[in-house]
Amino acid sequence: MSLRVLPPLVALLLPVTLFGQARLDALVETKRFLEPGKGERVDVNMTVLGSSVLWTTDERGFRQAKVEALTTVDQDGRILDFRKTLIQSPDRADTLQGDFLSKESFLLQPGAYALTVELHDANLSDTTRTYVHLPLVIGDRREKISISDILFTLPGAPHTEPTPFPGTYFPPGSNKLGYYAEIYGTTGAFGHQGPFMAVTKVENYETGEIAGNYRFVQRMKADSVVPVGSEFDIAGLPTGNYLLAVEVHDKKDSLIERRTQFFQRNNPITYDPASMVAGEMGPNFTDAFTNSDTLAEFLNSMRPIADELERKMIDDRWKDRKPDLMRQLMYSFWYNRSPANPKAAWNTYNEAVTYVNRRFGCRNMRGYQSDQGYIYLRYGAPNTVMDRSNETTAVPYMIWHFYRAGRYTDRRFVFYQPERSTTCWTLLTSDMPGELNNNRWLDMLAPGFADGGVKRDEIMDNYKNPR
Repeated sequence: MSLRVLPPLVALLLPVTLFGQARLDALVETKRFLEPGKGERVDVNMTVLGSSVLWTTDERGFRQAKVEALTTVDQDGRILDFRKTLIQSPDRADTLQGDFLSKESFLLQPGAYALTVELHDANLSDTTRTYVHLPLVIGDRREKISISDILFTLPGAPHTEPTPFPGTYFPPGSNKLGYYAEIYGTTGAFGHQGPFMAVTKVENYETGEIAGNYRFVQRMKADSVVPVGSEFDIAGLPTGNYLLAVEVHDKKDSLIERRTQFFQRNNPITYDPASMVAGEMGPNFTDAFTNSDTLAEFLNSMRPIADELERKMIDDRWKDRKPDLMRQLMYSFWYNRSPANPKAAWNTYNEAVTYVNRRFGCRNMRGYQSDQGYIYLRYGAPNTVMDRSNETTAVPYMIWHFYRAGRYTDRRFVFYQPERSTTCWTLLTSDMPGELNNNRWLDMLAPGFADGGVKRDEIMDNYKNPR
């Protein structure tokens, strides 16, 4: 099965429990930094979501959550290194369930590895585990100029020992974007203490243009390791997809090296159709659409990536079929996601809708209305697909695996065909917060193997180890 990769789309996510697990969920990311003469230091940053674990109260009256973590690095099936730790939240005297952080570090040489994180809620007596599997590739920097991974940091964190910001999604209220990176190999290019510039900027993902005045230049001196870190005030940065770019420029301002990190900003403008009059937003790309049925179809196709309020407005406009209000909503929707070029954002998304309509439509259902079309539009193309549509001893199934889906890593979606006579695939379960969670999914795929057996083991292996 071949799926075409399209640019990521903005997705607003809601929390939900993980499949077959006692609600434990965490954000896991890896960041690579060079230690000259030693190798590559890989930091594994873990943020345990406080709402997904059990909090207990000690004899002092303080509440605390505890998570056991086993982090392993293997190569060609052989474990090279591991860390086993107990992650503890800060003591809390209130009833809030705050997230808490942990970091493990590994020193590795250039090569291809696999990282596995196994998590268990230490306050629960069951044996349920949460597993995160990530590919890990270490490149050979040698003596050339290179830049480490870019780490997003919490506001006010010192640049010498930055505290990771969890994930790449900046919701309303997150008005500071802190970052940290390191530059290597500058002495060979500029000489010891030679001058160069580090340029950091925020770019619109779709257009590549600098967003507003988000550009910061630092004059640096060459060394074996040159740290780069600062903060941007993003209170005025509109909703959209962006890149944070860190660049090395020589003293003539010529670009030498560049690294980027994708992030999403949610900072919507207000849309109140009751207070707007026709044409209030001025001439825009939606003016070309005059047919109410066409506009209603466009709005309906936007539901997979809309948030709850936007879906209600789409449904309202679908019912009243007033072209002016439908155009206003359509423009507002895409302006929120790409203020610099809402038309380009719509065209990119509409291209994806055309693809899913052709690829995933079934019966009298358009592709964007199908479960697979919805997941594709919301999270993009999966990285791996386990296609078991020709199963004879189990219900036909398919597993989509994403290295990254929205703000989360290592996520799975299981589809099945309960009726073999149809081409429609139904979402059966997922470990993605905000999506369908079904603890009985394995029983439903292999109903004749309720007591275990090779078939259930095969399905679970396909789920845990997508390939």
